[in-house]
Amino acid sequence: MRRRLVATISLMAAIMLLVTAVPTDGYGQTSSSTATPTRTARATGTLTPQATTTVTTTATTSTMTPTPATPAATGTVTATVVPTGTIAPPIEPTPVPEVTERFFPETGFTVPAVFMKFWTAYGGLPIFGYPISEARAEINPSDNKEYLVQYFERNRFEYHPENDEANEVLLGLLGAELTAHITFEPGQPFESTADRVFFPETQHSLSEPFLSYWRNYGGLAVFGYPISEPLEEESFTDGKTYTVQYFQRNRFEHHPENVAPYDVLLGLLGRDALDIQETVTAWGTPTVGSLPVQRPIWPPAKPAIGGEFLQGEHVGDGMNVQLYYQDRERLLNMVNDLRFGWITQQVEWKETEIPKGVYYWEELDRIVNSAVQHRVKVMLSVVKAPSWATGGFNGFPKDPIDMYDFMKAMAAHFKGRVQAYMIYNEQNLTGESGDVNPGRYVEILKQGYLGVKASDPTAIVLTGALAPTGINDPFGERGPGEMGVLSDLRYLEEMYKYNNGEVRRYFDVLGTHPYGFNNPPETKYPDNPNMSPEFPFNTSLGKRDWYNLSNSFYFRRIEDQRNIMEKYGDGRKQMWVTEYGWCSDFRPDGYGECKFNTRDEQGEYLVRAIDFAKKYYPWMGPMFIWNLNFSTFQEWYTGPSHFSIINGDWSARPAYFALKNRDF
Repeated sequence: MRRRLVATISLMAAIMLLVTAVPTDGYGQTSSSTATPTRTARATGTLTPQATTTVTTTATTSTMTPTPATPAATGTVTATVVPTGTIAPPIEPTPVPEVTERFFPETGFTVPAVFMKFWTAYGGLPIFGYPISEARAEINPSDNKEYLVQYFERNRFEYHPENDEANEVLLGLLGAELTAHITFEPGQPFESTADRVFFPETQHSLSEPFLSYWRNYGGLAVFGYPISEPLEEESFTDGKTYTVQYFQRNRFEHHPENVAPYDVLLGLLGRDALDIQETVTAWGTPTVGSLPVQRPIWPPAKPAIGGEFLQGEHVGDGMNVQLYYQDRERLLNMVNDLRFGWITQQVEWKETEIPKGVYYWEELDRIVNSAVQHRVKVMLSVVKAPSWATGGFNGFPKDPIDMYDFMKAMAAHFKGRVQAYMIYNEQNLTGESGDVNPGRYVEILKQGYLGVKASDPTAIVLTGALAPTGINDPFGERGPGEMGVLSDLRYLEEMYKYNNGEVRRYFDVLGTHPYGFNNPPETKYPDNPNMSPEFPFNTSLGKRDWYNLSNSFYFRRIEDQRNIMEKYGDGRKQMWVTEYGWCSDFRPDGYGECKFNTRDEQGEYLVRAIDFAKKYYPWMGPMFIWNLNFSTFQEWYTGPSHFSIINGDWSARPAYFALKNRDF
C-alpha cells in the first residue's frame, strides 16, 4: 500500500499554503524569456491565435505510468509564510530509509541517490514517472551557471547544492516553461470555499475535478500554482479533446473515460521538455559568430512515416540543370568536372500525367538514368498541376488526393534512382500556385509526402522553397495586373500555425531560395547591410537603395527562416537551398538583381556562400546553384541566362572556374 504524500487538508490550511512564495532563483524556476506570444487562452477553454490560421495547444497523455489509486506518502502539510523572493520549502515528507542510486531497466537510466531520495519521498513513479535521461550537466540560460539535472517523464529534477538540504533538489517549472508563449487570461476573483479556491498569486482558480488531486498528491510543492483556467486541448496521443489545466510544474488532464482516480492524469511534460532541450542541442554547440539557437515553443513532432529525421550530407554540392531534350552527357560531365554530387530537375506535372493515371516518363527516365550512370544523386522538383486537376490554371490541384496519386506513382517508378522530391516551388507567388494560401499548401504537401512515402519510405521530401518578395500582397492589390505574393517569412509561419502545426509531420527538409541579389553572401540586413557606393542614392530615405534595405534580398535570409523552424520545434530538420546564386548584367536597363555584380563576383560569391554555410550552418544540407545551362537554350538577356555559369556557346564563365578550383 503506497503511503500518502499529503492527506486531504482543510480549507484554512490550503488558503494559508497559497501565500507560500514561488521559487525564483533555481535553474528552470522562471519561464523562458525568448518565447514569442502567438495565441491567447481564454477561461472558457478556447485558444484564440493571433494569426488567421487555427492553432491550439496539444496535450500528451500518459501511456507508461498511470496516476496512482492512492497518494504516495503520508504526512500533514504545515503551511509556512515565506517572504517573497526566497525559496519555498517543500511539503515535509515522511522520513524514508536511506536510499542509494537505482537503475531502471524499463528505460535504461540510473537515478543518483540525491534525486532518488526526492523521487521516493514525494511521490515516486505515479507522480514523476520513469527517468528518461541520465543525470547530466546543463547550462541555465537565466544565470549561465551549470547544474546537474535529470529528466523524468513528468518533470525535471535539478540539483542545487548551494541551497539547504531541504531545497537542494528543485522541480523544474515545466508547466510555465512550456506555455511561456501563451497568454492565459486571468480568472475572475471570488471568495474561496471548500471546493473552489482562487489564487491571487497567479489570478487563477482551482476546482474539481482537479482540486482534490492537487491537494492529495503534492499541492504547491509538487505542482505549484495554477497558471491557467481549465481549457480544452487536443491530445497528440489519440487526437481527442480533453479538459486540461496548467500548473507551474505540470498539466492536469481530465479523462472521464477512466474510472476514478485515474480520471485525472498528469501530462508528460518531462518528455516534452527533454525533446525541446535535445532539439536545441541537436547540432552541437554553435560556432562563434553563428546564429543563436531559437528555443522552441512546441516540442518537436517526428515525421509521420518512419519516425526518423531524414537528411542529406552537410552542405552537399548541388546544381540546378535543365536536362529535358538537352545534351545530357555533356552537361553531366560538367557536373562531374565540378565535383558536384547532386542535381535537381524541375518536372512539370501538367506535361507528365495526361489524363489522370496516364504517365509519360520516357524523357525523365533518360535524364534520371544518365544521372545514375554519372553517379550523381537526383532531386525532382514537381510543379504546375495539369488543367484536368485544377480546372484551368496550372497551379495547385483542387483535390490534394490527385497530388498523392501522382507522387505515389512517381516515387514507385523512380524508387532507387531518385533520392529526393520537392513538392511545388515558390508557392507564395500566385504565378506558381494560383492561390497564395499557406493552409491549402499544407494539405497538398501532406498528400504529396504520403504519396512518396507509400512507394519509397527512404526518399526525402522537401517543402517547396519560398520566393524572396519583401512584401505582403496576397491578392495583388498594389496595382493593376500585379501578381499576388506573400513574404516568405509570413507564409512559412502561417504554414506552421495551420491546423495545430501538423505540417511538421509531413516533410523531411525545408527548402529555401536565399538569392543574394547584389549583396555579398556574408552581409545581412540590418546587422551588416551592403551599402555599396555604386547603388543609387534614395534622397527620401537618405540611403543607398538597391535591393539592400530588406533582408529578403540577402543570402542570409536563410537565418530568418531557420528561426521560424526552430521556434515551432523543427530544429532537428535540415534546410536545403534548392536555388541560390548571383547574376551579372551591367546594361543600363539590365536585370535589376544583377546590375551591380561582375562576372568575377558571381563566382566569388558562390564559393564564399558555400564556405559560409559550412562554417556557420551545421543544419544545412545540399545547396543547389541556380543554374548550370539555361543560357544555352534561352535568350541571353533573360533572367535565368544571367545566372548560368556557362555561356550560350557552352564556354565556361568565371563562376564555373571559381567552383571548379574551390579548395574544399
